[in-house]
Amino acid sequence: MDDEILSPKTDYKYAPLQGTHSVRLLTLHPAASYGTPIRISLREASLDVSVKFVAVSYTWATEDGDCSLSKHVWCDGAIIKTTANCDAALRRIRQVEIGFDVWIDAICISQSNDDEKSLQIPLMRQIYGKALWVALWIGEASCTLDEETSRPVTDLAMDFFHNFAIELQGSKDSGQNPRDGTLYQQVVRERNAFRHRGVGAFSPPIRGLWEILHRPWWKRLWVVQEVSIARSPVLLCGSQSVTFDKVEVVIGGLARDHPGKSGDEHEFCANFITDTFPHFVMRDFVKRAQLQSDYTFGNAGPGQKAIQILNNTRNLRATDPRDKIYGIQGFFGDHQSDPENIFPAPDYSKTAADLYGDVARAIIIKSKTLDVLSTCYGCMRTIPDLPSWAPSWNHTPLAFFSVTDFKAANDTDVVYEASGDSQSLKLKGKRVDVVKHVPEIPERLEYTDLECSRLWRQWIDIAFSLKSYPTGESIADVLLHTLCWGNNTALKRLAQGEYQTNFEAWLKILQSSNPLEAIAKDLYEDEMAYPYTHRAEFLIWGRSLSTTVISHLALVPISASSGDQIVVFSGGKIPFVLRAMGNTFQVIGPCYVHGIMDGEAFQREGAAEDMEWFTLR
Repeated sequence: MDDEILSPKTDYKYAPLQGTHSVRLLTLHPAASYGTPIRISLREASLDVSVKFVAVSYTWATEDGDCSLSKHVWCDGAIIKTTANCDAALRRIRQVEIGFDVWIDAICISQSNDDEKSLQIPLMRQIYGKALWVALWIGEASCTLDEETSRPVTDLAMDFFHNFAIELQGSKDSGQNPRDGTLYQQVVRERNAFRHRGVGAFSPPIRGLWEILHRPWWKRLWVVQEVSIARSPVLLCGSQSVTFDKVEVVIGGLARDHPGKSGDEHEFCANFITDTFPHFVMRDFVKRAQLQSDYTFGNAGPGQKAIQILNNTRNLRATDPRDKIYGIQGFFGDHQSDPENIFPAPDYSKTAADLYGDVARAIIIKSKTLDVLSTCYGCMRTIPDLPSWAPSWNHTPLAFFSVTDFKAANDTDVVYEASGDSQSLKLKGKRVDVVKHVPEIPERLEYTDLECSRLWRQWIDIAFSLKSYPTGESIADVLLHTLCWGNNTALKRLAQGEYQTNFEAWLKILQSSNPLEAIAKDLYEDEMAYPYTHRAEFLIWGRSLSTTVISHLALVPISASSGDQIVVFSGGKIPFVLRAMGNTFQVIGPCYVHGIMDGEAFQREGAAEDMEWFTLR
């Protein structure tokens, strides 16, 4: 037996890096078998010179969530502790006869040294951009086996990736509709059964495809920049691999709106690739930026690229909440050369609250818009001491609407004043209404079909308690727009008559005398009512319907209370609910108030006289 294995285990001592553009590379020594202990050597290398290495993108945790330092590698007679998933990734890329250089964060960065981490993070763009190829390790093969072949379903899926990509590319090159492809139809044909049976409805290759596209790797924030910047990324699952360009073709083929694609097919495909879409969008952005030196994200000014990337990566996970900011900085150049880089330099001595506040303020100042406030909800501040006006970037937003097409402040400019206090934001705006009645919310609220139906029935009673509406529209028409925030499922403003017949069927079911269980069943199974049920269901989460002092209907955050102010800030696209806290105000969140979303309560003439300063904390 190897004497090294029997010897006492001494922790490896990292030597400080000497160069500002230096990284550590590990030489992964060859091994005859998968089970042979991992041996490495570490050396310092400068990114300023040509250097050949492979970079690894992976999650620290395994499929079952184990992120403990339960494994170790041998380095110069000492050990470096790693997670089981890091260990598996190195074993899978290790070769039998030849050693080669690798960069992997858990080993190449001294994880106990925050100062070193702060210096290494700005180098991520160079590391993944210079690597010969990037191993995208998503974990071992599935435990679910195909009954006919006894192969893991993920192995079948890796083969399917290759063939499906060829089919989709062939359809594109020949000008044919991808929906006519055999493999495309194999993916989407079980979509109705999937609603009731889940992944059990799929054939083994499609089940494996679903599993691969929903692995935890896709949900990790850091991997977005790692895969987007990589020159030659390769997806690895167990012993199988597929080049990421084929993965991109598959994601794009399922994402695009092909002729004849129905609403339910579009939704199914979106659900199928939902975890992968940020990677697809951001890799496409990087490619375009490389081809066009003047290309900007959305052709917008400073600050807009930052907020759009932050929003695109909002649902992704980072163990340290500060990494929701630091983990996307690879998409930007240095501050001197890139005017879009509005972020502070990585500094792990700064609290997440201060960092999020600094970023929100910088976006407002640079972009000259208040779009960043649209995802602020006072009841969902998961970061200690986070100001109510700063988004909690590590929390899934309650959006499902677009602010782009609204203009509640009537194309006015943002009026901002420095407060001299990092916890405060000072904006000018106008009080346009006051929350009057908000129904009581159960202490424990689960958005089941039954609970959604109960809430909607309650909200209908609240809406029809109004005898008339300030705009002269019928209460039914106002309710239709309010419960879906004036947007359709594509997050565009509702067209004239859109959802009308669906809403009428939805309303008829809710106003029936049937038991609540029967109502819920009909809302979700009736073909005419379901499209509106589905759209309204997105907006019910974390919100409540209220009436206002001047008889408006308002879709407000669930934490809103009677007496809260409805305010439109100068330069804002949508109104906000604010709560007075002495001389300052807390942002409760954005709201939809039918009849003031297009500047009706914020006329340009005389607007300056009606405005006041609001100090938000």
